[in-house]
Order: sequence, then C-alpha cells, then structure tokens
Amino acid sequence: MKKIKELTPTQSLKKVKSLLKEKRKMTKKDLIPGNTIFTFYDAKDKKQTYDRTPLALILKRGSVHTLVLNFHWIPLNMRINLIKHIIRLNEKNIKKNLPLEFSYKKLKPMLKTLGYAPCIRMYINSRISTNGVVIDPSRLVEIAKLKTETFTNGKYSAEQLYAMARKRARKAKR
Repeated sequence: MKKIKELTPTQSLKKVKSLLKEKRKMTKKDLIPGNTIFTFYDAKDKKQTYDRTPLALILKRGSVHTLVLNFHWIPLNMRINLIKHIIRLNEKNIKKNLPLEFSYKKLKPMLKTLGYAPCIRMYINSRISTNGVVIDPSRLVEIAKLKTETFTNGKYSAEQLYAMARKRARKAKR
C-alpha cells in the first residue's frame, strides 16, 4: 500500500486557517448522520484524553449524545482508506452535493473487523460547540491529511492513541 503523506505543520496550519474562515453557527440540520464536521469539544471527564477539535463523521444523533467517527483517532493511511471507502459508497450523493448516506448498522461490522473501532466516539451534545465547519464530502480526502487534532493530556499522535485504544480493547476481551 502506498504511504499517504501527511501535510507539514506549516501546510496544515495554512489550510486550517482557511478552513476556519468557513466556521459558522451550526444548526440541528448540520448535525445529521452523514455530515462531517470540524468543531470544538469540551469533554466532561478532563482526566481522559480527548480531542478538543474533532473532525467527525456523524453516525447517529440522539437528544443527549452524538455517535461519531472521529478521523483524528486513526493513523493517516487508515483514515484515507476509510474515507475512500465511504466516498465509493456515496458517489451519487457527493455529485449531487448531498450528505453522505449510509447505515451505521451496516458500517459497524466493517469498522470493527478492519480495526477502526477506536475512532468511534460518543459525544455529549451540550458539550459540542455550536460553532464549526460542515465539510463538503468532496473535500474529505483533502481535509483528512490535515493535522487538526488537539489531544489533551499529553502530546499523543493519532498512531499512539490508536495503538493504546487497540491494546485496551484486547485487554477488555480477555
């Protein structure tokens, strides 16, 4: 598999600044399954490592919680492969500029089997910032290469957090 090159910090910062110019107040219509958002999150439990700036594909939304696939929690190559898979499944919607369409029930087994489970996160709705950017699906590959994560409690990379999550999952199975 060809290694995908992550943007340099300088390139990433330039693109993030450009992306943040699109920041606006998000409505309930923006926070629907299939939309990808870049926003701010203030976790309730500050002792746990979390991403303050999630790049999240919304999987399910309830009155209290939102289940997302946070791309920051997986290594870049895996992130790009997953996005390409999602795009292949949604070519028609992307061409029509519609939100991505998929069933979390159908996606969940594939995510677990291929090792993407650590990127699935449950967020408390009231702790998700109402300001953010709704990412057009045609820009997902471009956005996925950015270093936009802001992990708390140490300077962890997506690769390190992914490895730690996999290790915890293996221990929990025992």
